[in-house]
Amino acid sequence: MRPPGLRGRPLLLVALLLVVGSPWVQRPLSEYYWDLYLSSGSPPWPLASVFMPSWGYSPDDYAGVRYLIAHDLHALLLIAGVVLVPALLPGRFPVWLRRVGGAVLVSGILQALIWALPGLFRPEHYRFEQSAEALWHSLRQGVLFGLAAGLLLTLLAAGPSATPFPGARPAPARPRREGGTGMTTGPVHMPVGSAPGDVTRYLCTAAYVDEQFADRVVEEVLADEAGAVAPSPDVDLVPVVRHCLTARELRQRRDLRLTGAFALVAVFAPLWVLFSLVLLSTARRTGGRPSLATRGHHQPESRVLIGIGVSAAVMVLVAFYVGHGISATPVSGLAAWLLGAYGGGVPAVLASIAAVAFACATVVRHDLAVDGLLRTTMTREAFPRQPRPTVPRHKWIADRLTAIREAQSGNVTVYGGYTPFVGYAGTTSKWSIAVPLLPADDAGGVKARPAVPEPFTVTDLVDHVRERLGTVAERGTEDGAADDGADTLRSLYVEDRVFVSGTAIGDDERFTSGTGLAPVARLPEPEVRRIIERPAGAVRHQLAVHVPLWGGDVVPSVFLHFSTSGRTLHLHCDNHVLGPVRADYHVVDRLRGKPGDDARRGLLITALSRTGPAFLAAPFRAVRYARFETRHHRRMMDELKAIEQDPVFDFGARVSVREMALSPDYHNYFQVVDAGRITSLVERHTLAALREFLDSRGYDITDFRAQQQTILNQGVIQQGGTSFVGNQAVGAGASATQTVPRQTGPAAVGGTGGSEK
Repeated sequence: MRPPGLRGRPLLLVALLLVVGSPWVQRPLSEYYWDLYLSSGSPPWPLASVFMPSWGYSPDDYAGVRYLIAHDLHALLLIAGVVLVPALLPGRFPVWLRRVGGAVLVSGILQALIWALPGLFRPEHYRFEQSAEALWHSLRQGVLFGLAAGLLLTLLAAGPSATPFPGARPAPARPRREGGTGMTTGPVHMPVGSAPGDVTRYLCTAAYVDEQFADRVVEEVLADEAGAVAPSPDVDLVPVVRHCLTARELRQRRDLRLTGAFALVAVFAPLWVLFSLVLLSTARRTGGRPSLATRGHHQPESRVLIGIGVSAAVMVLVAFYVGHGISATPVSGLAAWLLGAYGGGVPAVLASIAAVAFACATVVRHDLAVDGLLRTTMTREAFPRQPRPTVPRHKWIADRLTAIREAQSGNVTVYGGYTPFVGYAGTTSKWSIAVPLLPADDAGGVKARPAVPEPFTVTDLVDHVRERLGTVAERGTEDGAADDGADTLRSLYVEDRVFVSGTAIGDDERFTSGTGLAPVARLPEPEVRRIIERPAGAVRHQLAVHVPLWGGDVVPSVFLHFSTSGRTLHLHCDNHVLGPVRADYHVVDRLRGKPGDDARRGLLITALSRTGPAFLAAPFRAVRYARFETRHHRRMMDELKAIEQDPVFDFGARVSVREMALSPDYHNYFQVVDAGRITSLVERHTLAALREFLDSRGYDITDFRAQQQTILNQGVIQQGGTSFVGNQAVGAGASATQTVPRQTGPAAVGGTGGSEK
């Protein structure tokens, strides 16, 4: 819902345009314009756009009532379109671009209509030349007016929002950004995950409540047969993909019905599609007084439905009035068909009203079906017992689902682009240490240590760290972890993961699959150990530690890379935190039992408000869905050619299903706290395991202890350049003028991990 202060601001634009277009303003402007024209012969051409919103009340100013109606209809459509059409444009565009672009679009279309049908808006005695130059002047006038109106609407909506009445409580503060790009922290009125498997259930819910999410999963993951599948920690991707296919099929049925309604209007009077959209837009502006509730949400009141009904009734009466006025114009043939100017305008009006009513019923029925599906199959109790949704019987879909299933249990990440950690969100912190492998000075005096340092391989060290972390997971509740089910170290699991660039595997038989285009998802253990021992080139090993928390809604991951160079041991640590999925996907946890009257009313109002955009987009979505197989076949043919001809073809995964659903906000303060605590524990146990390993084999750990203490206490190691700790600067040419930076959501949970500068 828009802030209360913004609700009336479009009305200011309407009032201004009505004043500018009134006869009392237009007469002096017209006199001034013609005086300039007679005196100089070239009045300022932008001034002509001021005459566009003109309207009148007396037939004497025109050539009869017919032209008065047509002229006023032009002004009505212009003003209504400038205000309403921007709300129907795709939401992916910035608000200012939708306002300016919508105003330009509406004014340009109307000016082109005036040029194409001069007899509709101009008296018969008025000479009008239908030339290319005249069209150019009309379009230029429309573009100028649209730019001015769109910019004015943007400026009116850009100011601070006012309170609706004296003494009213201010709106809740916007979520507080903790600095930089990334997640924010703020109040979110949605349930949070708590049980294992919740995040899979939320993503299956997202398939039905977020059309863009379902389309991206199908187009960018399922249909990308040549690309690797990115990891999605603690998510079962196969049911998510299946539900996305099912949701798309449900929407396709809806869109086919809406396309039929769209075609009904297009057959009787194509230009009346604009009226249908205006009529549907009345439901998007539900009105009613703003809610004063700041601690929760409630369903709209019955008066909102009454207001929608009254608005629709008024629009229907206006439609018959407009239809009758258009039918009285001297047009025939193609123009009469486009405008519906036949049969007294009744066929065009009835077709538009029938199409709108059918479209509303279709969207309401679809939303009711989705609501029932969520209530009966997506609850925490019902979801585990549900059978898998059926999918189209195409061999390529079955093969791709098999590849997705194998990737979930695989140990290889083939990534596209620069960053290897696709699927785990951005790096929150990282640090590196280099430990000299020197004999311990007091080795002979400690019975547990060998007299001479024992040689070891990197594989031995990785096995030791893995065993230590596995022991930590078995202990579960030690080291302060709460024994509350999901949010404990018992959910910790360790895996070997090999990372390789998608452009580096074309000639590498280890990563090519003999059964499909996508690279292999699992390497045998002997091959993984060889990569551990020889960390060079584009293939690297990481010991990955994951701890799903809050039902998998928050997943801290720590990646450890060990290597040796001469007599030096290197350890690099990358910390990542997958934040919760979007709050809208948690809506299923609000649905309990059968919906009551209030819930059905809220669902009805929401469906009506979504009918306009769905009606406008339905033909395009229906065509795109119908061409899905053709588009996929053509894409794969092009990919096969590229694989044969391009030696650096990128097989890497570009997107992760889990990251697609990443929320810009944390939903609970303790999600940040728990992620930070878990990351710190994993780091501490990793360093302790490394210390034990070196000490037990007779190596000096004095330097290692110093670096370990720096990491645990300050979270940073200075190895060149300049680093900041608090208000202190370390390094050459350092200064201490900065303040402590506020961190974003993911960065906030990596506090003890530090940051390597």
